[in-house]
Amino acid sequence: MKFFRPLLSLSLALLPLSLSLAEDAPKTDPRYPFRTDFANANLPWYQPKPLEFPPHHSDRRIGGTLISADYVHRSGQFRTSKTGEIVDFTMPPYASVHYLLSEADLRDVPLGTDYLFFLNDDGHGHFTRLATMEEQFTMDASHSFTYRLDEVKLAEGKLLTTKQSIPKNLPEVGKAELHVNAATRVWKDDQQIKLEDLQPGDVLLYNLTGRTAASPGTCTDIWVGVETHKKTIEQQMAKHAAFVKLRGLPGWIDKTEGNKLTITFFSDDVPAFKKTWTDDLVVGKDVAVTVANDELRPWNPPVDKEKSSILEVQKVPTECYGCSGVRVVVQVAYMLEGFRRGHCIRLFGAGWPVKDPPYGENLMNYGYRGDTNTEIMENTAKEYPLQFPYRTDYSNENLPWFKFRAGEKPPSYSEHRVLGELVKVDAEKRTGQFRTDRTGETVEFTLLPGGNVQYLNANSALADIPLGTRCTFSLYQDNAGAFTQAWAVTDDFSHLASNSTKYRVTALNLAEGRIDVGWQLAKMKNYNGDMEQTPDLGQHILLVTPETRVWKGDLQVKLADLAVGDLILADVSGEQAGQPSHCTDIWIGEDTHKAVTERQSKKLTSAKK
Repeated sequence: MKFFRPLLSLSLALLPLSLSLAEDAPKTDPRYPFRTDFANANLPWYQPKPLEFPPHHSDRRIGGTLISADYVHRSGQFRTSKTGEIVDFTMPPYASVHYLLSEADLRDVPLGTDYLFFLNDDGHGHFTRLATMEEQFTMDASHSFTYRLDEVKLAEGKLLTTKQSIPKNLPEVGKAELHVNAATRVWKDDQQIKLEDLQPGDVLLYNLTGRTAASPGTCTDIWVGVETHKKTIEQQMAKHAAFVKLRGLPGWIDKTEGNKLTITFFSDDVPAFKKTWTDDLVVGKDVAVTVANDELRPWNPPVDKEKSSILEVQKVPTECYGCSGVRVVVQVAYMLEGFRRGHCIRLFGAGWPVKDPPYGENLMNYGYRGDTNTEIMENTAKEYPLQFPYRTDYSNENLPWFKFRAGEKPPSYSEHRVLGELVKVDAEKRTGQFRTDRTGETVEFTLLPGGNVQYLNANSALADIPLGTRCTFSLYQDNAGAFTQAWAVTDDFSHLASNSTKYRVTALNLAEGRIDVGWQLAKMKNYNGDMEQTPDLGQHILLVTPETRVWKGDLQVKLADLAVGDLILADVSGEQAGQPSHCTDIWIGEDTHKAVTERQSKKLTSAKK
């Protein structure tokens, strides 16, 4: 399978994710005209280019734990195994996720899973562009490794195993000690069994969480037996195929000629792609093509799909990340505006249903509009940068930032948003100080005339926000060019609530100070005018401490009163080196959210009287 990464990947399959092989590898490798993790330190790193799939080994590989995933925008965060710092990543259109030796979507991956992230330079010297990501099961299975259970020591939380590769006639590659706890899930066939059911001689594959420089990590899941491994892989492959079929095969347009489009499809598993989709990609077959953005989000597929027919099917090289090896030439009836070289598309095979994806995923949403809902709705500044004669956080890096003018409301998307923890406030002067997330830089700011403070989703005074609360600061440049003038200061509670979004508790692990949550939108009207609940837009790990306050109604309750399924809003502290962000306050239930917002609104109204 194409999951096999020669040389470096094989070595990484034998070593902890956080280890580097740079010291032991040759210092130069003429096969690569760029720097790699193991050679050519004198060369620059590869820079991604339009319509070019990154070559293998052009990436840096960093081990870490997945802590946040945005399904809609194909992005996320992980906490590195080596240093504990948070790294943001975005997925270019060709980027892939691997889970259980299959391609997957970010929504398939359990939070807290340890991964090896393959990251390219983003053009600013930061490694945030994901090429692919692989977890332990995939890395082992792709190299035919399994683990033979030698001894069970549950009292010590250990399984003693021998790493092996039966297909390669390697009965003993090395010894491996697996750590387990009460949360470790064990699977055999389609059933979950107990750790106590494990027996010496069992053949295992596993996934991990919590690997750090000081800890080997703990097994989240263990799969027992070769037949279980095979069935697990097949189930994930079928799940992903159904996911893709519902949304259309993704690809980009290599060339346009008249009413002909040359399209290369994305996939990092060439054999699986051919096995799954070959019968749908046949010369002469009718297909439908829709325009998509670089997050693979379409606009309105049932309406803007373009009837097409396949004229050619071609093979293309696959020594790179994200290329399926399949290119087609299709003839469309009409050339849409979005059918341009370098743009992305979705292709639906003959007989496939062409429907709108769930609310929030497409770029032309029904039943809801609002400039404040920038994370969920179509982002005008990103998709239509020519409409903005200034730089934004999403585009136009070659233009200057908008210059704030007193007495005028600044235009949409003209601000520069910065996350930071509020550390100081002068209520009379409407000034303050915040510490930027992760970097720890101290910023002195002034709230501009006409500027707004949102706390608990209500207009508030700056002094109402408790010190130590992380906020989003919407900033403009001062006369020296520094971003110190704040038009808006917004806590996380307000940011979520104003976007009609809440956290839905999906798992509780209070012993480890962890709450897993999904991002749930409020119910929306569909085309038929019916209210419907859309699937979660993402998932996130919230950390809690004994000092975290929990509120329900008018009462302060305990963390233990939280339950799976609760809809919550939360404020958090900032993220600093060695001090992970944690919840300062959690509010349970929609009635509680409404009540605290009303109470905060009255507070400012009373202060003005």
